[in-house]
Amino acid sequence: MTTLACLMLLGAQAHADEGKDESGKGKQRYEERSQRGDRAGNSYFHRQGQTRIPNGHLPPPGECRVWYPNRPPGQQPPPYKCGQSPGRIEPGGWVFSPGPSRQEIEVSVYDDRRPGIVIDVGIFDARSGALIRVTGSR
Repeated sequence: MTTLACLMLLGAQAHADEGKDESGKGKQRYEERSQRGDRAGNSYFHRQGQTRIPNGHLPPPGECRVWYPNRPPGQQPPPYKCGQSPGRIEPGGWVFSPGPSRQEIEVSVYDDRRPGIVIDVGIFDARSGALIRVTGSR
């Protein structure tokens, strides 16, 4: 093969559309297909393996808390009164708020790439921190 033919083939590959298959139709990526998650075990909490709230870090009754799973406990923002604005919630943050009953905590998970977008909501047992159920994004 000549050098010119090789360069033309390499250039054609560089212009190929990564999101399309041979038929020219777009491939749907996994995260686009299941943004809200499947309530049978494909939620954010199940996919990430994060199904427990860290012991001793639940907000006091009547208060809410922003939590960042990638930060150590000593670097977390303090609890705040529910109904007050927590301020800007950084991508990937969780918001703990009172759940449907006194023994439950609701956890809203914010997308790690799109600020302000809640991708999943789960209900946790306030005593044990165990995941009870996933209610989905709002």
